[in-house]
Amino acid sequence: MNKIKIAAALLLAGCIGSAPASAAPVFSDLNTVTPEDLVNSLLSGGSGITINSVSYTGANEASGLFSNGNSSNVGINQGLVLSSGILGNMASDFSDDNGAAGNPLLEAYNGNRPTFNASTLTIDFTPQGNQITFSYVFGSREYPDYVNDDYNDAFALLVNGENRALIPGTDTAVSINTVNCGDENGDDPTNCNLFRDNRNGNISDLDLGGFTQIFNVIAAVNPGVVNTLTLVIGDTQDDILDSVVFLSGGSLAVCGGPDQPPCQPGPSPVSEPGMLGIAGMALLAMGGLRRSCRRR
Repeated sequence: MNKIKIAAALLLAGCIGSAPASAAPVFSDLNTVTPEDLVNSLLSGGSGITINSVSYTGANEASGLFSNGNSSNVGINQGLVLSSGILGNMASDFSDDNGAAGNPLLEAYNGNRPTFNASTLTIDFTPQGNQITFSYVFGSREYPDYVNDDYNDAFALLVNGENRALIPGTDTAVSINTVNCGDENGDDPTNCNLFRDNRNGNISDLDLGGFTQIFNVIAAVNPGVVNTLTLVIGDTQDDILDSVVFLSGGSLAVCGGPDQPPCQPGPSPVSEPGMLGIAGMALLAMGGLRRSCRRR
């Protein structure tokens, strides 16, 4: 299907109440860093994890490292980032065909729809304990216009083949249609308490319609032998309106055992910016600070 942009951004210098205008997140994609650098950024000090091998499939421009995430209220300040677009465009027009193929691994979690522009990071590792933990935030340009539609971009986090990118306390995979605050009219929200709505640009200056809260993963592993962790994200149904996952640097570690840190279950809420000024709120209500994108 084709898509036509039907609204322009309102540009007002010094607009009261806009999202923070401090330095945006800094991205270093896989043209300048290596897949090994990505994985090393995840490991905590004394993680209890040995990395055996790392491989990446996807566009180099789609994935890498990020820092200064707090400037745009990502919820995670630094770490590893995988996307279905081009990282350098996330602050302006996050809607690109980056040329990468899809990944059938995702299709089990998006209603068996075709996928495009997938980024896949595969890590073979040996843990010293029987559980691992780490944290991530999922976000997308698909929000909110294509909530409950076919464009159900998804993220999977497979530990020894089992998806652990789940809505906390359920067996439901994280995707556009499973965590949101409703469509463009606010209708039919799902797990809205786990979502941070950015449809009016009042949470973040990134070109994303929303983010999840910080989700903390706890997964069983086999201690002392090689295990496999596969991270994969992609577009669904077409190759535009991109999605992203931010993984917290230093959060990957064994947990819950003797002399190991405790496992932290459940989502971690993110503190949002303070109340917007009256003028800024009025502008945001008119949708003046965000692009709107439609398919037909």
